[in-house]
Amino acid sequence: MKFIPLSQVEEITDKSVLKEEFKAASGAGEGRMGRDHLFYRYFIKVRYVSYQKIKNAYLRVESGESGEFLLKEFYLILKLQDGTEGKLRFEREENVRKILSCLEEHDSRIEIGYKKTHNK
Repeated sequence: MKFIPLSQVEEITDKSVLKEEFKAASGAGEGRMGRDHLFYRYFIKVRYVSYQKIKNAYLRVESGESGEFLLKEFYLILKLQDGTEGKLRFEREENVRKILSCLEEHDSRIEIGYKKTHNK
């Protein structure tokens, strides 16, 4: 597996620490909640971000049609302290909701839910 930071500011040089945390992390579909990091696995790549870097997290549902079929895709959107935005695709909505619930329990300073801002 290749560990890739969600934010370039967060590069961790000792990947063995990340591997151990990833193995011990509790899972929710493609996502895993470690002691200090949120992980997202996609094939052989694992994206990671520390909880301290997350400013806001919410579920985004995108819909479309393919012929007669309605398609829905579920994303965990993470807005980080450095302005970076991560868009992580999940197969199931309940896995995103489980991650959001765990983030809310883990760190109360993370804003959960979409906040619409108005430009004046």
